[in-house]
Amino acid sequence: MNNVQFKPNFLTSGVGSVPHTRGKEALELIWSGIPRAPHWPQLPGLGAESSFVAQYLNALLETGVIEDVNAPKFQIEAKDWTERMTAFFELYLKALEGSEEALQKFGFSDAGGEGFELFCRDLELNGTRNAVLLKGQLSGSLTLGMQITDNQRKASYYNETLRDMLVKNLAMHAEWQTKRLQSFGLPVLMTIDDPGLYAFGASTHVTLDRTQLIEELNIIAGGILRQQGIPGVHVCAGMDWTLIFDSEIKVLNFDAYGYMPSMMVLGEPLNQFLQRGGILSWGIVPTNHHAWEENGDSLRRRLEGNIRELVKRGVDESLLRQQSMLTPSCGTGTLSKELAEHIYQLLGDIGSH
Repeated sequence: MNNVQFKPNFLTSGVGSVPHTRGKEALELIWSGIPRAPHWPQLPGLGAESSFVAQYLNALLETGVIEDVNAPKFQIEAKDWTERMTAFFELYLKALEGSEEALQKFGFSDAGGEGFELFCRDLELNGTRNAVLLKGQLSGSLTLGMQITDNQRKASYYNETLRDMLVKNLAMHAEWQTKRLQSFGLPVLMTIDDPGLYAFGASTHVTLDRTQLIEELNIIAGGILRQQGIPGVHVCAGMDWTLIFDSEIKVLNFDAYGYMPSMMVLGEPLNQFLQRGGILSWGIVPTNHHAWEENGDSLRRRLEGNIRELVKRGVDESLLRQQSMLTPSCGTGTLSKELAEHIYQLLGDIGSH
């Protein structure tokens, strides 16, 4: 099963974060709900190092380019800023040239990688069971670049040098993570979680450049592709999805429960994406209180209705069915354990038919 031939046929997976703080409980949740495409559990409840913002910054923190894991900031006013930058770029080039030791620095810190390491140890101990795919995830450059500032509180995304370092760091982390998961012998889907992409085209963010955003996605996807992984993107809001269609991303994971209209208007571009081997990953299980009102049957009816509407708009039904995955609409890390468990139960229900 290589990237080109991957036909998931409504394979169910997750987005990443779960509310649990005990790794064993998190793994049980994932393996019981989505045993065919499990993901490692991101555990934001463990603290800042496991959070969406800080978790993937290890190389930037180690070289001193960024400081303070609780509120990460680029240290551009440090007296030795040039040396810190140089240290980072040297590390990046070594990793790019194939140094295993340098690539390792782009992995997780000990505290930040707890969920990932638990997942890997579990696979080493118990094998891949019935899984046909392993899923990893990392944060995207636009969201991180808007959240991480310099000491003047300016978003680092708008500083070309800082943005470049952030993108290169994420590309290398994506490569490291993909390589590690590939060692278990199954295809690896590596998803870039970048909810900030919804801002492209909005009047509040007129300076965001389409070409630039696609280039950044492609650089991070490049790290995944170098290790024969499948690059994906997750955005839990409506946006101009043609931005993703025009990149090297193979799997588009969107909130199909709350933002289906944003996809309905793109029948022809979606069809072209599918014809190129793209995969539509439906976030069909809501990650809010609406989940309590749903069951496997109601969600399947909703999905089938959406498929009919897309087919009416010119999407090839056979391709769409072969090249679809199912997930929750977003991560469950901020929810109660009870609701998260219900959501994974719903995934299990829709995945068993």
